[in-house]
Amino acid sequence: MKYSIVNMKRATLSLLGILLLFSCNDRYDYPIPTPSFEETPLQEVAKVTLSNENGEWKMFVDDEEFYINGACTNNYYGDVANFGGNVIRTYGISDDSRRILDEAQEAGLYVNFGLYMRRETDGFDYDNETAVAQQLAEMKEAIDRFKDHPALLCWSIGNEAEASYTNLKLWTAVNDVAKYIKEVDPNHPTTVALSNSDVTKIQHIASMAPEIDMLSINMYAPSLPNLLTNIQAAGWQKPYMVTEFGPRGTWQMNPEPTRILEWGGLVEQTSTEKAEIYRAAYQDHIISNKPNGCIGSFVFVWGYQRHGAVLTWYGLYDKKGYTFPAADEMQYVWTGTYPANKAPVIQDRDAIVMNESKAEDNIKVEKNSDNTASVVATDPDGDPLTYDWMIMKEGTASADGSLPDGISGLITDNTQPEISFKAPAETGGYRLIVFVRDDANKKVASAVIPFYVN
Repeated sequence: MKYSIVNMKRATLSLLGILLLFSCNDRYDYPIPTPSFEETPLQEVAKVTLSNENGEWKMFVDDEEFYINGACTNNYYGDVANFGGNVIRTYGISDDSRRILDEAQEAGLYVNFGLYMRRETDGFDYDNETAVAQQLAEMKEAIDRFKDHPALLCWSIGNEAEASYTNLKLWTAVNDVAKYIKEVDPNHPTTVALSNSDVTKIQHIASMAPEIDMLSINMYAPSLPNLLTNIQAAGWQKPYMVTEFGPRGTWQMNPEPTRILEWGGLVEQTSTEKAEIYRAAYQDHIISNKPNGCIGSFVFVWGYQRHGAVLTWYGLYDKKGYTFPAADEMQYVWTGTYPANKAPVIQDRDAIVMNESKAEDNIKVEKNSDNTASVVATDPDGDPLTYDWMIMKEGTASADGSLPDGISGLITDNTQPEISFKAPAETGGYRLIVFVRDDANKKVASAVIPFYVN
């Protein structure tokens, strides 16, 4: 174990205390300085390496094989370890970066640390040499600051920076960041996260960003089966990670036209249906491709959504900190065992109805009309369940971008499995949401009915 040089500071302060003791009239009246340090051992930096052994890529942390069972996190960081995960992913530098690294270390987790590269689609110009140099300087500052943190696993240079891009100089900029990392930090490999597995993009990275050690792809359920095929078609010779995965995205709904309502609302799966997709995605297209270069993955999203078209679409937690069934499934695929207590079940969209109609039925009602709704839920462990219904206007959000509070005064009693409610007085799209909770174990299920007020 190594100890920091603050021990010398402690000795100096001890000497100061002795001098103060003898300079005061009363031995107990000398000033005691506020503690500004703690005598704690400094852990060694993790040495992370990649090796191709008999045609199979593997990651090693301090010479021990390490397979990434990770989570894209925006909250509840340390809880990932409680479910069997070993890495969390961040997207950019913030005031919370050090706190997140420290929390991960305390929980026994590593961090895939995000360095956010600005996007052309947001107005950044990669032909502007001054702006690109400034971005690189910012990246260097963060790398220097965090490279020796014991929780650091790897550097992710950009997240979907290539979305709708045209300027290939992006890859030169990415490579310049990766090159600097290699110069100052030999312990942690580099990656870049793409929005899809487009073959041409992967080939550009291979040729223009050779300092990238691993490929990262954000890929959701309907496209995930194509991922390995595209990586191989691009001729990628290094390992890869699936850095976001989950159910079909709101941007991928055209192949399921019955889930796109006449007024544009999207029909959401129940939390139970989503959980099954998370499990299948991991088992069928992630861990099964370990022999083909996949060194791990990150479930999306550990926490609750703070942006997006439908704010309940993703998220393994609700805003009360209760976990959805998907968290149980992640523990199962990561460890081989389910939690001792599992989340409530709302089996499918037939289990929630409004005015005896299902979500796909394009439900439309009149302003201030009387309506009913019901849900059928069960608990695998026989625990008592509570019900929490809410109505929100489509496209609205709270101040932090997350799910807003429900519209007050509409539901007569929102704590029952069957409810009566008034339709809102304003024309537009709405979502009727029910959360079914096992309060004793902080587990939750959810289901949603979109409807339109004429």
